Amino acid sequence: MAADSLKKVLFRWLPITFIGILLIISLSFLHVAMNDPEYSDRYTNALIYLNGFILLLLGIAILVNLVRIIYQWHMRQAGSRFTLRLMVGFLVLTLLPVIVVSIFSMNFIGKNISKQLDGQIESALDDAVELSRLSLSARSRGHLQQLFLLGDRLAGKNKLEIAAIMDSWRARSGAYEAILLSNDFSYVINSNDSLGSLVSMFAGNDLFKDLSGNRTLSRIETSAGEGIFSRVAIRVVYGIDNESGVLTALLPFSAREQVLSQRVATVRDDYKEIGFGRGVLRQAFRVALAVIIVLSVLFALWAAFIFSRRLTQPVRDLVEGTLAVASGDLEKKLPVSDRDDFSLLARSFNTMTKRLSNVQDEREQARMQLQQEHDYLDVVLGHLSSGVVTLDENMIIRRVNASADRILNGPMQEQAGKDFEEVCEQVAVLKPFLQALRPWLENPDQDWQSEVDLSAAGHRKILMCRGANLPENDMKQQGYVLVFEDVSDVLQAEHDAAWGEVARRLAHEIKNPLTPIQLSAERLSRKLGKVVDGESETFLNRMTGTIIQQVDTLKQMVNAFSDYAKAPALMVRPVSLNQLITEVTALYQENEQQVELLLALDNDLPLLQLDQHRVRQLLVNLIKNALEAIETDATGMN
Repeated sequence: MAADSLKKVLFRWLPITFIGILLIISLSFLHVAMNDPEYSDRYTNALIYLNGFILLLLGIAILVNLVRIIYQWHMRQAGSRFTLRLMVGFLVLTLLPVIVVSIFSMNFIGKNISKQLDGQIESALDDAVELSRLSLSARSRGHLQQLFLLGDRLAGKNKLEIAAIMDSWRARSGAYEAILLSNDFSYVINSNDSLGSLVSMFAGNDLFKDLSGNRTLSRIETSAGEGIFSRVAIRVVYGIDNESGVLTALLPFSAREQVLSQRVATVRDDYKEIGFGRGVLRQAFRVALAVIIVLSVLFALWAAFIFSRRLTQPVRDLVEGTLAVASGDLEKKLPVSDRDDFSLLARSFNTMTKRLSNVQDEREQARMQLQQEHDYLDVVLGHLSSGVVTLDENMIIRRVNASADRILNGPMQEQAGKDFEEVCEQVAVLKPFLQALRPWLENPDQDWQSEVDLSAAGHRKILMCRGANLPENDMKQQGYVLVFEDVSDVLQAEHDAAWGEVARRLAHEIKNPLTPIQLSAERLSRKLGKVVDGESETFLNRMTGTIIQQVDTLKQMVNAFSDYAKAPALMVRPVSLNQLITEVTALYQENEQQVELLLALDNDLPLLQLDQHRVRQLLVNLIKNALEAIETDATGMN
């Protein structure tokens, strides 16, 4: 559960956090690039790729959310229209201020840059550079005067003296170098303190070229590693032989002069560079502002999609929950969050659905219990040997068990929903049944019991019928129940039993005198056979033999007659004794003696191997004899 919640939070906030970080990085790079031209070229490609990637992500996110909300609106999903309206409101409130600020920012950028790049500023900077150059030129001319003084001292001196004089002058003046050249560009004397670094700075060809038409030279030279210098040169006569040559020196300016002149030149160059790229700079600022505006608008648009969905999520949940409850799904639960004001509504909704679900469960349990009772009743009725027919208050057949079809020899179960009297009128065999039931049908408020004699196709049936009311709540009559039992076999068994008893007793009474007659005849034959002879003996034997033979024949006839009283062959099969007792006692619950029959049966009794008809006859005789033995005024006995 915690893992699912963590995944949900990450899925919700990770895209926003990721794109937000990318926007911060992009704006930081853009800020650095706009404020420091040195980094502008370095970060240009990175900014283009990064902003393009952000635009692609925002475009995909906006497109996905737009397609989703249009699909939801098209499918009429819950809360889609409210979400769309809220999103439009967010966009209007976001885009209007951004557009207004953008318009004023664009105009401000153009006018402000134009003012900063005004021509008067450029002219003033040029004047400052020119003033700096004039100041340095004046200093350089002073250096030239110092060099003239040095040149006047070189005539009539040998090289060693000249070298000493030049070293002494260089040390006093602070010059970097002092060089004496011959007319053929060869070094005569070179006095410096850093020969390796300054030789490359001296351009002899240029120097002689500049001195070709003049006697003196004064100019300002720059070195990338050393700063600004003053280069001065004059034509001199030197040596013992008064040879002609060129004397040149490289003198530095003061640190303050160098810093000021370089700063003025740098500012003037930067300003001119800006002036040359005025349109490009203005366009760059506008592009940067446009990028920021586009990113802000797209992010605001995406945020409007997201936060409109987040804000309307509780409403959508409530609508979906309401539709689910309306469709019968009472297990629907709304997510409850304590971070908004919808939590009370969500809790109330969940409480309502829980109560409705409990009520539905109770109703379902009651329905299942009722269904179980109906199923139990169907099983009981289906296994009853008695026919059962239930009628409503309008005598319409509602329920018929299988035994009713068997007893009445008709498809009574197919007649459910029809009028009972019409069904009996249409079937010829049931007309006597209807005639016997008519008194009860005309006055069904009282219980009724009667025997009905049905005869069809030469077969006679005697039915024991009972009728009773089915009470409804508030003491209203819901319907009636009719129970009938085929007692033809029972009556026939009683008839057979009576005749069997008569035959047994008659056979017993007839056989009693036959035995002594037979014994007497046999005794006479034995006794008289010794006395008489001849024809008399023959006659005696014939007569006594006839008597004995006829007595045997008569005994066989008596035995055959007594066999009528013997019980038929047993028909044993598995029988539920409890069910058999219940069926038999149901026939005698309504009796003239008003005796209540109570049963105490063992529900765990297994099926027994019995002759159902003999046991049924036994129970019928037992109950009938017991009822007949009770006095008529002994009402209320059990």
